Amino acid sequence: MSKFEGTNLLDFKKELLKNDKGREEYERLKPKYELIHALIERRHQLRISQDRLARITGTRQPAISRLERGDYNATMGTFLKVVQALNLDLQVLPKSSNTLKGKTACV
Repeated sequence: MSKFEGTNLLDFKKELLKNDKGREEYERLKPKYELIHALIERRHQLRISQDRLARITGTRQPAISRLERGDYNATMGTFLKVVQALNLDLQVLPKSSNTLKGKTACV
């Protein structure tokens, strides 16, 4: 057995959510990582490599990799090209909670 064991993602998340600051940061970043997860999952479903997706969208593979890692804020144009190349539909919906206190937001 190795003396170094990897971190279990679920255990890490559970530990992170125990404190208020960790929970707040998780909730703040959650939409970003849900989008990234959806893009990666769809790319895998279509069996498209990062390199192929980059060629389709007119960018380079490292840009796709940075977008999928979440450590790079892609332009809206690049993001929309990726969404279109993956044949995805993008919708922006109001949150189900009462964060707007009864007001309806139109996008």
